Amino acid sequence: MKTKRLIICALFAAILCITAPFYIMIGPVPLTFVLFFLALAAFVQGSMGAASATIIYTLIGIVGLPVFSGFKGGIGSIASPTGGFILSYIPLVLLLGLCVKTQSKTKKIIWCALALLVCYTFGTAWYMLVMSEDVMSALVMCVAPFIPFDIVKLYAAHILAKEIQKRIKLKG
Repeated sequence: MKTKRLIICALFAAILCITAPFYIMIGPVPLTFVLFFLALAAFVQGSMGAASATIIYTLIGIVGLPVFSGFKGGIGSIASPTGGFILSYIPLVLLLGLCVKTQSKTKKIIWCALALLVCYTFGTAWYMLVMSEDVMSALVMCVAPFIPFDIVKLYAAHILAKEIQKRIKLKG
């Protein structure tokens, strides 16, 4: 990786660590801005840079630093009811990063929808497993309240990423 890419990757890992602990509780699953910053990382630096930043963030949390929602950290955070969402972040950014490679608005929407579907699937399945909930209850608690917020976060990240890319001129 070139120095500029390494610095941007480290910055996004730091941004995730700083912003992720803050949340608003909506039922059992917190509303955070993690998705916004994950999407921003993917839209600015593509799949691999965003995946690297996300892996760094996740490992920092797993080793115990309080970087997950609610200033939690450690392997127990992954084992918690919302741990599936944390685990979904890497495939999420890999899919969102594919938006950078296409000019088609339709393809961008498809990649974003697929990325959200992966996030919701991992997170909801994990929640169901840990909490012994049925599918409908889990979808009502873990997905339905978040769809409008997540669409807005993805759109806002896409708009901001265009401006950031103009200023940092990140190529190759």
